[in-house]
Amino acid sequence: MIDLGDTRAPVPPDVLRAPGGFAWWYADLVTPGGDGAVLIWSYGLPFLPGYASAARRGAGELPASRPSVNLAVYRGGAPAFYLLQEHAPAPEGEGRPAGVQEIGGCRFVRTFDGRYCTLGADLDLALPGTRARLTGTFRLRGVARLSPESGPAADAPHLWTPMTGPAEGEVRLEVGGCPFVELAGRAYHDRNHGRVPLHDLGIARWMWGRVPLARTERIYYLLWPSSSAARPVCLGVEIGEDGETRRVEVEAELVRERRGLSGVARPERILLRAGRRPWLIVDHARTVEAGPFYLRLLSRGTTGEGESALGWSELCVPDRVDLPLHRPLVRMRVHRAQGPNSRWLPLFTGPREGRVGRLLRHFLAPG
Repeated sequence: MIDLGDTRAPVPPDVLRAPGGFAWWYADLVTPGGDGAVLIWSYGLPFLPGYASAARRGAGELPASRPSVNLAVYRGGAPAFYLLQEHAPAPEGEGRPAGVQEIGGCRFVRTFDGRYCTLGADLDLALPGTRARLTGTFRLRGVARLSPESGPAADAPHLWTPMTGPAEGEVRLEVGGCPFVELAGRAYHDRNHGRVPLHDLGIARWMWGRVPLARTERIYYLLWPSSSAARPVCLGVEIGEDGETRRVEVEAELVRERRGLSGVARPERILLRAGRRPWLIVDHARTVEAGPFYLRLLSRGTTGEGESALGWSELCVPDRVDLPLHRPLVRMRVHRAQGPNSRWLPLFTGPREGRVGRLLRHFLAPG
């Protein structure tokens, strides 16, 4: 269901031509007070309306045909900004240097100098319901995660590749040329890619989270198979200040699972043990994004030695992605730069403040 990828190997070009496949790059930042940002740029993001359903019909679209950019900003653990924007594909054969991607008006540049990984994202995104644009930067620099000499098979169905260990980042954003947010804190960067649609990987549910400890990045990846006879995959990863990766076989216990209004169940706590010793205790402090197939949570991770920090967690149920029942709701949160779009889009995207006014102006606009 999943293998740990090699940071030295780029995403193979044929992944972007595999019907129903996916490739996304993820970066986040979090502060001790619960402020933060999450940035995802992708080709074939499974959450885009119509993408997974086309693959289920046997008519999977090419990932390269569905590029998108997703940005979320949080203040004190509460949503302050959200935008998932789909763009037209780049012209065939358009060349660009290795480590550089361009989607819409955004440019993502990643470099490795042997010891450090840097990420520079320059953002320029239209905002539904207004002529103002979201512009700004997301910068990250941290120790590059070292990959072992022998990595996983290049044709593995799903590769997850943490790119950094402990890293620092900063986010500066403007809306309509006016300062909107300026953040600095611990940051993280990884990628996921696969040639097989997400819902065909045999995953009933996955949970992921990362905790920025003082000298290490501690990450968990939990996958429950679709087959009830198969054991869950519980992977713990520690990436130190030297970039070395230590894999830890952990067992997971979910405590006080509750189903929210979105229909997705989440535990209040995850107990992760390595052998008989606690490896990480994850307490989900707040749900910051809730949908019919996906949750994002602000979580506090505490080690068996008592060290604690805030980080981000995610939960996804692949079989619920892109179901016809949910699609109208999802369209309200996905802005297609080329249109058409839901008329309710301004209420669910852009800065949280002023959404109602943007919606009213959008409804009253001529045409």
